[in-house]
Amino acid sequence: MIQKIVSGYGKLLLSFVKILALVGLCAVFAFVLVLPLWKFATVAPDLYSILIILLFVAGLVFFAGKSLKNFLCAGFPTPQERKKRIKRLLNLAGRIFVILAGVFGIVMSILNESAMALWIVLLLTIIIYGVLAFGTKKEKKL
Repeated sequence: MIQKIVSGYGKLLLSFVKILALVGLCAVFAFVLVLPLWKFATVAPDLYSILIILLFVAGLVFFAGKSLKNFLCAGFPTPQERKKRIKRLLNLAGRIFVILAGVFGIVMSILNESAMALWIVLLLTIIIYGVLAFGTKKEKKL
């Protein structure tokens, strides 16, 4: 019975030490990384913003490239399968671009108070998206 009590207090003490170590690690991390970044942001906010945006874009490009490589090379595809995957990927990228360009055009039309341009951009966006999403599919033969 005493052994169980001592074992229980030992586990409790070990948990407490782990929590203190985690708090200490967070403090060291804050001192080493966060404090200099905060100082840099207060001294040169424009340069800090540019650096953070560049780091974000670099990370985005890295992970997008890694995902793209995995998408194109997963399962050792044949050249025909790889070609199909590239076409599908380009079609998806085109649809996303059309939607983003349409939203941008609509917002710019609203900001310029041009109702006619808004309806033209909306109509073109719907038509081009429809062609990319539904017009490029091959019909299945029965």
